[in-house]
Amino acid sequence: MGEAEFESKALVEAVHGALAELATVAAEVSIGTPGGRFQVRWDEGGSATALGQLAFFAEFLEVSGLFERWVACCPMAYTSPNAPATRDVLGTWLLSILDGQRRYAHGGLAR
Repeated sequence: MGEAEFESKALVEAVHGALAELATVAAEVSIGTPGGRFQVRWDEGGSATALGQLAFFAEFLEVSGLFERWVACCPMAYTSPNAPATRDVLGTWLLSILDGQRRYAHGGLAR
């Protein structure tokens, strides 16, 4: 319907590149996340994983820039010399929500 005429965005190109890489290398995939580059190995015989598809979601956050924009526009600011960075607090909060935690104290943020 004319989709071929639209300009591809960086996110779409990254997804197509990742899919092409998965098709050629089924054993191990290198992905870029906010925490750095990781090697992900797909186990066809496994019934479940501890982290599910979290590594690929982290790659989505890195490629799309959503996490960086969230950290940049967050109005939270700690002034203590021992205060954690905003990036660390938001990252811990996001991971605890994805893990199913419902309370602030369960996320490991409260000291």
